[in-house]
Amino acid sequence: MPQNADHKAVLSRTSAFRLRRLNRKLHVSDLPVIRQVGFAVRTAGRSELEHMSDFELFRTSFNDVADLYDEVRPGYQEFVIDEICSFAGMTIDSRILEIGCGTGQITLPFARRGYSILGLEPSSTMAALAIKNCTPYPNVDVLQTTFEKWPLPAETFELVLSAQAFHWIEPYSGCEKAATALRPGGSIALVWNNDVSHDTPFYKATEPIYDRYMPSEGSTDRTRACIHEALAKAFHEIEEIRHPWERTYSSSEYIKLLKTYSDYQRLPEPSRADFFRAIADVIGRTGNAVTRRYETQVVLARKI
Repeated sequence: MPQNADHKAVLSRTSAFRLRRLNRKLHVSDLPVIRQVGFAVRTAGRSELEHMSDFELFRTSFNDVADLYDEVRPGYQEFVIDEICSFAGMTIDSRILEIGCGTGQITLPFARRGYSILGLEPSSTMAALAIKNCTPYPNVDVLQTTFEKWPLPAETFELVLSAQAFHWIEPYSGCEKAATALRPGGSIALVWNNDVSHDTPFYKATEPIYDRYMPSEGSTDRTRACIHEALAKAFHEIEEIRHPWERTYSSSEYIKLLKTYSDYQRLPEPSRADFFRAIADVIGRTGNAVTRRYETQVVLARKI
C-alpha cells in the first residue's frame, strides 16, 4: 500500500564522517519486486557450518523464516543504488562481493544493472531463495557460507556490499577482511533499513507489550558506533547517507514482518504467541493497519 512521506533534509558534518539526509518523497510501490523462478543451492562444505559459535548459529536462525523474509522485508529504492554506484565509481565490469545477501533484496537491483556479484549467505534456505530470485542474472553467484569462514581472494572486487547484515560480523576483523577483498580504490557500502517510528501513536501504544516481553538492551547504537570505529582503521572518506520513508502494513503483513526479526524469533513459547496476540489486539484497536517510518542508512567508505 503506497504511502507518501514528507521529509526535512538535514545536512551535517563531523570529523569522523560526512552525513547527508536527502529530501525525497518515496513510494513503497517502487521497491524491488522479488521474482519466483526455479533454483538449485550450492554449499561451501559441511565442515564450515558444523563448527559455528553460538553467535553464528543464531545468524542461521533465519532458515525458519526465509519465505516470510522474502515476502515482507522492505527492499531498497533505486536512488539508493544510484548513490552507492556513484560513490564507488562503478563500471559495467565492476565486481561486487555481497556479505549476507539474504534472499536477494539488494542483490537484484544491482544484478539488473549487469554487475557481476558474488553473494555470501550462511542460511541454507535464504541462499536457496537468493539463487531462485537471481536465476535470470547469470552474473550472480550465491555461496552458502559465512563471510568469516570464506577463503577470500585478495584485491578482487570493486565494491563490498552488505545490507541488513554487517552487524552480525565482528566489526574490526570484518572491516579488515572487507578491505582485503577490494582492489586499490575500492569501496564498501553498508546498508540498513532502520525503524524510526518511536514517536508514532502505535509505537507508544505497544511500549507496555515490549517492556513486558522484550526489554530493550540498547545494543544497536553501540554496534553501529563500533562499526564506524572499525571502518576508520581500514577505510577513509567515510560518508553516511540517510533516506526517510514510510510504509503502511495491514495487520497480517505487520505480524509477518515482526516474525522475520531475530529478537522475535528467540522469544520462548508461550511468551512468543502471547506477544504477537497482544500486538495484533493493538493493531485491531488502532485501525487494522500500521504505518512504519523507516530511514535507510547507507555508510560508504573507500579503501585506504
